[in-house]
Amino acid sequence: MITVTSLVEEDLEELKLIYDEGFEDTNTDFNKMKKTFNRMKENPDYIVLCAKYNGKVIGSIMGIACSELIGECDPFMVIENVVVSSGCRRMGVARLLMEEIEKNAVKRDCSFMMLLSRKHRKGAHKFYESVGFDGDAARGFKKYL
Repeated sequence: MITVTSLVEEDLEELKLIYDEGFEDTNTDFNKMKKTFNRMKENPDYIVLCAKYNGKVIGSIMGIACSELIGECDPFMVIENVVVSSGCRRMGVARLLMEEIEKNAVKRDCSFMMLLSRKHRKGAHKFYESVGFDGDAARGFKKYL
């Protein structure tokens, strides 16, 4: 059975392997990852979830609850780092992660969730649309520093 829980420090080594496999040209610095995770877990606006199968991390998702200063000033959630181990894809893992992060967004009264996906990841785009995201709602931009 697949379970979704909050990520704990003991999960980081397995998560690093999944990140480095799932995100092109990534070689995560484990020491920096650990320091960043420990800082993030002190901030309640960060939600980092992992999916486990037989006690092993097979996927993860991160949500950041953001405050808003416009309109009704409703918070919103940014979704990042959605990843599933290549051997566990098409098992509903990403869907479970998205459902759980959405529950967290609802609990925080977020008015919407948003995410970016690299434009060549057409399969991921279809998945995001299947779980309710509108790929035509906005155009994303990044500037690397």
